[in-house]
Amino acid sequence: FAFCVEKRQGEAGMLLAVGFEKKLVRLVFLLEGLVLSVVGAVLGACVGLAYTKGMIFGLGTVWKGAVAGSAIHFHASFSTVFIGIITGIAISLFAIWLTLKKQMKRSAQQLLRGSGDDMLTVGSKGKMSLFLAGVSIVGAIAIIAAPGRGGSGAVAGAFFGAGSLLLIAGLCVVHAFLGGVGRKVLGAVSSVGGLSLRNSTRRKGRSLAVAALIAAGSFLVVSIGAFKHDPLAHVDERDSGTGGFAVFAESAIPVLGDINSDRMREKVGLADGDVQVVQMRVRDGDDASCLNLNRAQRPRVLGVDPEEFGRRAAFGEIKLAEGAEADGWEVLDADLGEDVIPAIADNTTVIWALGKKLGDDVEYVDDEGRLFKIRLVGVMQNSILQGNLIISEKQFVSRFPSEDGYRMFLGDAEKVKVDAVIERLSGAFVDSGMEVVSAGQRLTEFSAVENTYLSIFQLLGGLALILGSIGLGLVVLINVLQRRGELAMLRAVGFRRDLLKKMIIYEHAGLLALGLVCGVGAALIAIIPALRTPGVDVGYLFLAIIIASIAFSGLVWIWLSASVALKGALLDALRDE
Repeated sequence: FAFCVEKRQGEAGMLLAVGFEKKLVRLVFLLEGLVLSVVGAVLGACVGLAYTKGMIFGLGTVWKGAVAGSAIHFHASFSTVFIGIITGIAISLFAIWLTLKKQMKRSAQQLLRGSGDDMLTVGSKGKMSLFLAGVSIVGAIAIIAAPGRGGSGAVAGAFFGAGSLLLIAGLCVVHAFLGGVGRKVLGAVSSVGGLSLRNSTRRKGRSLAVAALIAAGSFLVVSIGAFKHDPLAHVDERDSGTGGFAVFAESAIPVLGDINSDRMREKVGLADGDVQVVQMRVRDGDDASCLNLNRAQRPRVLGVDPEEFGRRAAFGEIKLAEGAEADGWEVLDADLGEDVIPAIADNTTVIWALGKKLGDDVEYVDDEGRLFKIRLVGVMQNSILQGNLIISEKQFVSRFPSEDGYRMFLGDAEKVKVDAVIERLSGAFVDSGMEVVSAGQRLTEFSAVENTYLSIFQLLGGLALILGSIGLGLVVLINVLQRRGELAMLRAVGFRRDLLKKMIIYEHAGLLALGLVCGVGAALIAIIPALRTPGVDVGYLFLAIIIASIAFSGLVWIWLSASVALKGALLDALRDE
């Protein structure tokens, strides 16, 4: 709309010259923008409904693991669609009003002559931009340096905020360069490349729009893509989501006795070195994993010997509540007072399934009908024990003596023996209804939920980037078309057409590069939590492909726009120069 208003400055100047008041001229353009906004918002709502139907179809078919196989149907309410349309129109009108406000500051004579600065320009010499960049950088450093609290989600959010501030800082630096700073640095130019860079500083508002489109799109796509987990990355390590265990088993009927004993091994048909099992007692409750779409009230409770996990350093570092009296799994043996039992749970279970935080309590009733509390004193990251509260076996037996035997098992086994162990355990305990799978398979089921929703958000980001790339091409096309007179003059004094095309491509490719540097650089800061998360393998090749695709798409649109703008009898444009 800003470009449209720029091209019609003469029309606005004429209306002012013949007696129209500024507010009336502004109203004419605003009503024109309103019509376009309404049409666009309605069309956007229709496309949004179609897109949502597509996502629902995906969640019911190829992505059904994200909703635990539940039936999910499309439902649209009129109020939601109406709010979306009205919000889109309101934002559009606000942007249009800002544009018109700046235009109406000029006199009728200036508008008639078509003089004045680029309407997208903010500031003049870039000093304010550099100041804002400095403030944003300081804010980002403060967020990064601040001690992490509130779990991994809060840490990731903090770094995402720091990345956003750095994105703003980068664009402010670009704006300052395109202003007085850039002209001073470039000085006199004597090459096509230098002339191209010099041209990019003339219409700094438009140049900034080109860089900002690419920067924002690349920041979102890269940062979201990096948080996708490969559940099988480092799956054998103790600090991964499997805890280093190779086998996960769960039975419907309790298994009495110790599977690690010689008598039980002989019965099952396992040799001494085949598998070492950690057994857990189970008190049934709500499924508090991400596979349950409902809010859990009282999750299932597991009773485990803390020493078994502690000596293995299973599941990596345990984040403990403030004032914890012990480290790691030993905290399960801490004395918190009468009727209060310490527990450790998966981070997903605590935050999303229960809506709790470290230090909160969950009330339970023991076998004697007494009310007691299980206090969340520690969380672990993305594990195969998701959906459960883990307490010490001693506390479990004292509160739930009716739960005989063990119903959940984790096994250490060599890779080459995993299939054999799964087959023997499944066959030996078939009467107990035991289901045995590899630990990696169970972790994959949980990770599929998070990765699916990240894929949906990344798809939205990719759609935005496609629209941004098209917008980039349109900005380049409009920019070049309005400079046909200038290009015709250069053609008349000896510049070849291919040289002019190269100059245009150089100019906007430089802006594309600046946008990529700002967006990708800020995204690299935003994904630091993903890089630091144990057991997470960031797909660097995938990120590199995304960045290369963004650059290639931008260059294609720049080339197409330059080709279209330079077609035809360019010398005819000299009449308008």
